[in-house]
Amino acid sequence: MLPIFYATMPEAAAAGRAAGQAVQEAAGLSEGDVWSVFFLAIIQGLTEFLPVSSSGHLVLGKSVIGLETGGIALDVALHVGTLGAIVWAFRKDVLALLRDPFEGRYMSWVWLVVATLPVAIIGLVFKDSITAAAGTAVAAGCGLLVTSVALLVGEFSRRRFDAPASPPDEPPVFRMRDAVVMGFAQAAAIWPGVSRSGSTISAGLVRGLSAEDAARLSFLMSIPAISGAAIVELPGALEEGFGSLNGVVVLGAAVLAGLVGWSALRTLLLVLRKGSFPYFAAYCALVGTAALILSW
Repeated sequence: MLPIFYATMPEAAAAGRAAGQAVQEAAGLSEGDVWSVFFLAIIQGLTEFLPVSSSGHLVLGKSVIGLETGGIALDVALHVGTLGAIVWAFRKDVLALLRDPFEGRYMSWVWLVVATLPVAIIGLVFKDSITAAAGTAVAAGCGLLVTSVALLVGEFSRRRFDAPASPPDEPPVFRMRDAVVMGFAQAAAIWPGVSRSGSTISAGLVRGLSAEDAARLSFLMSIPAISGAAIVELPGALEEGFGSLNGVVVLGAAVLAGLVGWSALRTLLLVLRKGSFPYFAAYCALVGTAALILSW
């Protein structure tokens, strides 16, 4: 996927090279330290939106490069960077949501609350168990296999319903049951290796939504979920700090994650129209199986 990805994002790649040199000089770190963090930023930006699980790849990426610093604080910073990419990519939908209450329309907000409740409740109740599993390659491998199955189910549903997309300038039509189903799919993605975008978009396809509408709703409902998760993790992140990493490096990595994420999001919207989920399913199955074998 990297050649296809970089063909769509020359500006992000150039920005990454320039930012890497600038923060290395500002932070006084070794080249290896800087590029390890930026390597993770690229992984986060690429996998947050493509249906292959950012959490699983961050776990595996840290294992590969042997990065033992940054911890929760670095993960939160990278997720905030990709959150900015979502807000920018769907800025028209976000602005419409902000205007709705002032114009007497509340159903979109009700839908978002209903879709966010499962991830909020499960995240708080099982926080310790999920945190314990978050750093293990075995958990990430199992989650990637679950993602593979979810993507195949979603692609089967897409071909079965073949629903037309809503006009770009109009909000997608949804039902409260769509919010419930996609909300629980988003909650399942708390587990490392389970793709949030893959599980929620697949859930929308199972509900009979078009691929474009499922993606729009998936990423809109991710805004409160990611924001809430960042707020919940913020006290621990502030207490733990960035380890030996400099704040300038982390800020640069967050910006790079956002740039890469924006380009990956554009790529995903093209992929959805072509029905390429089976390729991502095969990739997740391959990486998940490899993670389990290597962790045996």
